[in-house]
Amino acid sequence: MTYLKKEEIFFDRDGEGNVIPIEVTLTTLPDKPMIKVTPLTKGELADIMSKSKDSETNVETDIDVIINHCKEPSFTEDDRVGLMSAAKIVYTNAIALAIFSISSGISQKQLVDEGKKAVIEKELQNFQTQ
Repeated sequence: MTYLKKEEIFFDRDGEGNVIPIEVTLTTLPDKPMIKVTPLTKGELADIMSKSKDSETNVETDIDVIINHCKEPSFTEDDRVGLMSAAKIVYTNAIALAIFSISSGISQKQLVDEGKKAVIEKELQNFQTQ
């Protein structure tokens, strides 16, 4: 039997307490490129899910997540219009999905198959009732 280690639960932080960006594979894209992201906090996840009225997050929310949490490649507010109108949606969807996945510990495949909002809300509810 292998015991869970505390180091496996927490995201790595630098000397100033900032979360160190994590390499993530975009598993929904054919060539499976990698990016570096910082995860969303539980509070950020809960806030995003509570503001999402339908079964999924909206494009603007996903763009906010990409601008704030995708570190390599990095995007700024100056990129917002391009991400909203000129970016290939398959890429913005894949990046946002990867950030939600690493933040929640739920696989990208499960988020796609079962719906991002439904799966994350279920995990957040489980966390709150413990």
